[in-house]
Amino acid sequence: MRKIKIFSIILFICSAAVYIGCRIYAGVMTDHTPPVISGGDAIEVSVEDPKEKLLEGMTAEDDRDGDVTDSLVVQEISEFDDEGNRTVRYAAVDDSGNVGYYSRTMTYTDYGQPTFAMSSPLRFPMGTSFNICEGITASSVLDGDLSDKIKYTLDRAVSNAITGTYDVEFRVMDSAGRTSYLKTVLEVYDPSEERIEVTLSDYLVYIRANSEFHASAYFEEASVDGDLDIQSTVNTSKAGVYYADYVVTDNRLTGKSRLVVVVR
Repeated sequence: MRKIKIFSIILFICSAAVYIGCRIYAGVMTDHTPPVISGGDAIEVSVEDPKEKLLEGMTAEDDRDGDVTDSLVVQEISEFDDEGNRTVRYAAVDDSGNVGYYSRTMTYTDYGQPTFAMSSPLRFPMGTSFNICEGITASSVLDGDLSDKIKYTLDRAVSNAITGTYDVEFRVMDSAGRTSYLKTVLEVYDPSEERIEVTLSDYLVYIRANSEFHASAYFEEASVDGDLDIQSTVNTSKAGVYYADYVVTDNRLTGKSRLVVVVR
C-alpha cells in the first residue's frame, strides 16, 4: 500500500511537471507579436483615386511570417480634422491572427464641399400642395448624388392658403463629415396675378468672389412677349447668398422667376 501511494505521488509530480512544461513551451512558441506596418506619415490623393491608391507604398512585416503586405487593408478613414486632413487607419494580420495597426494623414488635392442645384425656382402657387425639396438636388465630389440626404429648416410653418415668403435653410453632409448650407427664401405666390411663365437657364449658381456676374445671361424666355426687368441684389465682392429676380410684364400680364446666387 505504501508503494502504491509513493508511486501515485511520483506520477502526480511527473504529470504536473509535464503540464507546466507544455504550458511554458506553448507560451514560448505561440506568436503574440502583430505585424509591423510602415509606409510614410502622409499621403496626397485625388478624390477620384480608387481606395487602392491608399495602399501604395505600404508594407507589413511579421517577425515570424515575414512579408504579410498582402493582408493589408484600409480599416477606416476619419472625418476631416480642423486642418482639413483625414486620418487613414490600416490593419494587417499574420498567420497566427495577430493584427497590427497603422495610421497616417491623408490630404485631398482637389476636394470640394457638397453643392446644391435647383431645376426650378423656390416659388409655389397658392392653393396647391407642394414638396419644399422639389427641384433641389445636392452632390459632392466624394459621393456623387446626395439628394436623398438633404434636410431643411423653416422659420415657421408654410401655408399655401395665402401668399408669403419664408426663410429656409437647406443642409447636406458628405461621407467625410463636411456639411454645406444654403440659406434662401421660399415664396408662395398668387397664380392669378402671375400669368406669364419666365424660364431661366439656371436657378442656382455658385460664383467666386470678385468675379463677373451678368444677370441677363441667365434669362432664357417668357411665355408671353413683354418687358423684362431684372432686379438683382448680387454683390460679388462679398461672400453670401443673393438673388436676381426676373420680372416680365406686358400691358395686362406679369410673371416672375428667381435666380439664387451664391458668392464664395
